[in-house]
Amino acid sequence: MRTLIMIYVALLLTACGYGTVGSNDEPNILLPGDSPDIYGYIMVKDRDGILVVNPEGKDFSHTKEEEDYHEAIRVRMNTDAEVGEEVEVWLEGGVEESYPGQANGDKIKVVPEKKPDGADLYPSEALRKAIDKHALGQGVVVVVSSTYEDEEDQWQITLKNTFSTEEERERIVVRD
Repeated sequence: MRTLIMIYVALLLTACGYGTVGSNDEPNILLPGDSPDIYGYIMVKDRDGILVVNPEGKDFSHTKEEEDYHEAIRVRMNTDAEVGEEVEVWLEGGVEESYPGQANGDKIKVVPEKKPDGADLYPSEALRKAIDKHALGQGVVVVVSSTYEDEEDQWQITLKNTFSTEEERERIVVRD
């Protein structure tokens, strides 16, 4: 009986072990804190921090709640990153559960961008001009799409107000 218990304990401890998935050449390891807490565009910047809004909506229709929820966090931190830039942000501590959420920033990384062929503006510059022009009112504004049209030498940027009960969108043309 004692031998049987020892075998059971050994199997249990073996099953509770941990390891990595992947080959010895390229282990697939992701340590806590390696991935950002939020990804998105800086939609507002002021002396207190930045508002980062994820353009990728989450579908909560199975809960009869929001069908298109966009994560948004007001991050308290000093940064050189500008409105319109795509960023990854790591947070320090918890997130205050409001909409948008509020948290202290620990680290920020601006996602590298390149100009489309024929464009004079970077995508972030065009988005910044669209954000300055929009008339969606107060609320959390999210980027729906951003496209450079080479033949017209312009950007087509569509923004949406997440506070609107209707599908309130605004398409803004930014000359390049």
